[in-house]
Amino acid sequence: MLCFSPLLQAAGLARVQVEGVEGDALANLRNLVGVARLSETERLAITPARLDYLISLAPDEARRALQPYGFFSPQIDVQSREVSGSTVVTIRVETGPVVRVSERKVAIEGEAADDPDLAAAAEDFSPRMEQVFDSRVYEASKSVLQRLLAERGYFEARATRAEVQVTRATSSAAIDLLWESGPRFRYGATRFTGNHLSERLVEAAVTYQQGEFFEQSNLLDLHARLSDLDYFGLIDVRPETEAAEDGEVPIVVSLSPGKRTVYTAGLSLGTDSGFGVKAGLERRWVNERGHKFDAFVDYAQRRRVLALQYRIPGFAWAQGWYAINVNRREQDTSVAQSLISEVVGSRSGVWRDWNLSVAGHVVQEDFRFTDEPPDVQRSSTLVYPALRALRSRGDDPLYPTRGYGLLGELRVGSKALGSEVDFAQLMIEGRWIRSFGEHNRLLLRGQLGRTSTDEFERLPPSLRFFAGGDRSVRGYGYLEIGPRDEGRIVGGPNLAVASIEFERMFSARWGGAVFVDSGDAFNHRFEARTGVGIGLRWRSPVGPVRLDLARGLDLPDKDLRLHLSIGPDL
Repeated sequence: MLCFSPLLQAAGLARVQVEGVEGDALANLRNLVGVARLSETERLAITPARLDYLISLAPDEARRALQPYGFFSPQIDVQSREVSGSTVVTIRVETGPVVRVSERKVAIEGEAADDPDLAAAAEDFSPRMEQVFDSRVYEASKSVLQRLLAERGYFEARATRAEVQVTRATSSAAIDLLWESGPRFRYGATRFTGNHLSERLVEAAVTYQQGEFFEQSNLLDLHARLSDLDYFGLIDVRPETEAAEDGEVPIVVSLSPGKRTVYTAGLSLGTDSGFGVKAGLERRWVNERGHKFDAFVDYAQRRRVLALQYRIPGFAWAQGWYAINVNRREQDTSVAQSLISEVVGSRSGVWRDWNLSVAGHVVQEDFRFTDEPPDVQRSSTLVYPALRALRSRGDDPLYPTRGYGLLGELRVGSKALGSEVDFAQLMIEGRWIRSFGEHNRLLLRGQLGRTSTDEFERLPPSLRFFAGGDRSVRGYGYLEIGPRDEGRIVGGPNLAVASIEFERMFSARWGGAVFVDSGDAFNHRFEARTGVGIGLRWRSPVGPVRLDLARGLDLPDKDLRLHLSIGPDL
């Protein structure tokens, strides 16, 4: 039904009102109906003849706009009236009954008929029986099936029947879909172009075999493995379907070199380490076998580090690296002054979403506890293997709304290997993040540590447990919590720390937090030290920045302590 004057004389179009529909359907109607889509400038300048023409089109345009939402029999009434010298158009909608699926046939013929993944996708095809026939959902489901056929190597698949019969009298829709899959192709030869390194090196990243059934996921894995090697500026992995022969499709990997040498420099600031400068050099490939070299220096007020590393790619049991690391670290804390020289040989790799490494450490640490006479110098030489396992999963690498992280490390020193002390040490750390609503997050953190040895007094500070500081118990100084000897903090063999934090973002970049941290480093008896505080959060372009103000409840006579930390949550 359409009601309007043959030729309106009012000056311009004041507004277009839509009644009887809301949500996505309303938005789609306003987007597709010409008279409702006019900008403010167009409405003011429109002629009466042009306005009458757009009004005459509006009923059919509105019907088409409502069909994707299951409304196939709407009643559309378009009226216009003059208000204060301008025209107001009202589109009244009676949507009528929604169309639901009464019949549904989704079938695949050919080799894919026995493919369990495709059978599951056909079974999950939406809309299902008795559901509203939403054409957007229908088209999306078709795309999913067509894409899955291609991802599993059915490159000749096509829909031989795609029909939807809508019966307005019964408000029902009958879906009838049939795909002919054709043959499933297998992997052909994999060819690399633009590679500047050894062919043997890049071929080792391929996990599939020629002649196996094609799966797109293996090509995505190849892309990720090549990217993790960090040699290339461009990586393009694709099946060359037009060159397929005898049921095999060749794989073409196009590569281009990345920047060979990377220099880094920056400033650092932390309440634990003080102000400092950092500089680094990375040689992404030393030779055609893909060896890497890194050099790093960090010079801060209470920390000095010089580290050199040489890495060789490894593929035997998991893609990763063989590495030799030589570093020298000098650290001044409220607990001790330490000078550490270390050589580490390691093998790292990824296995079932775990980042694993096994390493051998040779450490020489010279140290003196605070308040000891200057002529007192202690020294420890430790030789120990270490096993480290890390798993981290989140929906965003910098600002996860859901995620968790697990870290475990086991160290075992033995005099039989040349170590001065027999010891075993286990450390476990966990993090958990969940969002509540659009702006709120809950962050939980916990640490447990245990050292077993009969000669704990001979262990250097770097292998003792302490608590307190930016990433431990806030409200206390760095390494301020731990067992004491003659009044000085000397650390302990055991550690237990927990933290709960609630964060509220007030804008896209800025937010606040409240938190409670509690824990202790101890010999035999655990006595919790608790800190509470508030914090400012800034989601900077390079990662989260946290500025916290905290008080230790077990030190009520001390001033509030400021903590600054930078880095990802997981």
